[in-house]
Amino acid sequence: MRTSLALTGWFCIGVAAALAAEKPAAPAVPIEKLVEQLASRNYREREAASKALEARGETALEPMRKAANTTKDPEARRRLQVLIANLERTVTLSPKRVTLKAQNQPIGNVVENLARLTGYQIQYQGGNRNQPVNLDFENRPFWEVLDRICLMGGLTVQHNEGSGFQLYQNDVIWPHVSYQGPFKLTANNFYYTRTVTLGGLPRNPAQQQTRGESLQFSFNIMSEPKLPLMQAQQAKLIEAVDDRGNSLMFPMSGNVEIVYYGHNGYRTHNYSSQVQLAPPSKDARFVKVLRGSIPVTLLAEQKPEIVIDEILKVKNKKFTGNETEIQIDEVKDNKTSFSIKMTVRNNAKNANQDYSWTNSVHQRLELLDAKGNKYYSHGYNWENSSPANVSATFMFGTNGNAALGPPARLVYNQWSMMQHQIEFEFRDLPLP
Repeated sequence: MRTSLALTGWFCIGVAAALAAEKPAAPAVPIEKLVEQLASRNYREREAASKALEARGETALEPMRKAANTTKDPEARRRLQVLIANLERTVTLSPKRVTLKAQNQPIGNVVENLARLTGYQIQYQGGNRNQPVNLDFENRPFWEVLDRICLMGGLTVQHNEGSGFQLYQNDVIWPHVSYQGPFKLTANNFYYTRTVTLGGLPRNPAQQQTRGESLQFSFNIMSEPKLPLMQAQQAKLIEAVDDRGNSLMFPMSGNVEIVYYGHNGYRTHNYSSQVQLAPPSKDARFVKVLRGSIPVTLLAEQKPEIVIDEILKVKNKKFTGNETEIQIDEVKDNKTSFSIKMTVRNNAKNANQDYSWTNSVHQRLELLDAKGNKYYSHGYNWENSSPANVSATFMFGTNGNAALGPPARLVYNQWSMMQHQIEFEFRDLPLP
C-alpha cells in the first residue's frame, strides 16, 4: 500500500511538472505599454518598465525616440532620455555581427559576401581567389570572422583611410589577440634593454646608478570602419604578472602624468601603443597575464551638415550649415579627377580653441555621384588656414572605378565624438 501511494504521488508530481513545462510563456509586454508605465505613479512600476525597455535593446530605440518627442510627462521624458543615451552608446560600441556559411566556396566569393553582409569595403588582393573554404558562422563578431578567413587563406589585413580593407597574400599569424567589441588588439613585441653607464657618474658612490634595464610592451589597435579612432591617450596597466607570480608593474606615484597621443584630428582605424613594465626576474619565462586599458576618442557619428547639389555648376557661391560655412570659388573637371577650390569656416562657439578641426576638414568632405557612390580623396593644396578657417583646393578621383558616375553633390559632414576606455587582456606572452 505504501509503495502504491508513493508511486501515485510520484506520478502526480511528474504530471504537474510536465503541465508546467508545457505552459506557454507569458507574451512580452508591448514596448508602447512599457513606455506608458514610465509615467506611472508607482515607483516600482516605473523602475520595472525602465529595466524591461533596457533589456529589449536596439529594438526599443526607435519607439523610445518617438515617445521622447511626444510625451508630456516630465518623469517619462527624463527616463526616456537616459535610456536612449545608454542604449545608443551600447549599440555604437557593439561589434557588427555576421552570419556567414560556406561549403567549398571560393575564398574570393566569401570575401565579397562578407563585404555585402557588413557594408564594409573589403577587397581580396590575394593570389588564388578560387581556393575552397568551409565556414559556419552564426551571429559572430566581425573581427573573429575576418580573422578566420585570413587564417584559412594565408592573408594579411591592411586598413587604410579611404580604401577600406585590403587582404593581401602574406602567410603570417598573430597568435596573441584580444577582441573587445568593435576593436581588435594584437600583441606586437616586447622590447628589452640593458644599459651600463660608463661616464658622467656622480662623485658620490652612493648616488651612482651605473646599470639599468627596461621592458616595453607594444601592441596595435584596429577598429571597425563604423567607429574610427580620433585620438588615444597613454595606455594604463591594471595587472601584469609573470609565470613566477611576480608583479611587473611599477609602484604608483602620487602624481600620475597623462600623456596625450593621437592624430591631431585625423580619422584613422589603426593605432599603435605601448606600456612600460618593470624588468622581469631572471628565471621568468613568460608573462602570465597582462591587463590594461587605453582611453580613446572615437568618431561616433557622421551626418551631413551641408549638401551642395549640382556641384559641377557651382561657382562663387556660399552655403551655410548649423556651425559651418562653405564658399565654393571654382570647380574643375579634369576628366578622371576633379578639383574644388573653396573656403570652409568653422562658426562653432569654441572654433578658435579646436585646433584639430583644421586637420579634419578634408576627411569631412565627400564628393558623390547621383547614386551616392563616393569619389576617392586625392588630397588637398593649402592656401591659407587658421583654427577656424581653411582655404584650399581639394582633389578627388575615380581610381579607375568605372562604376562611378559624374559628380552630383558635395557633402560636408558634422562629426560627433565619444570618449571610451578600450580594455585589453593578453596571456602567456613569451619574455625576451
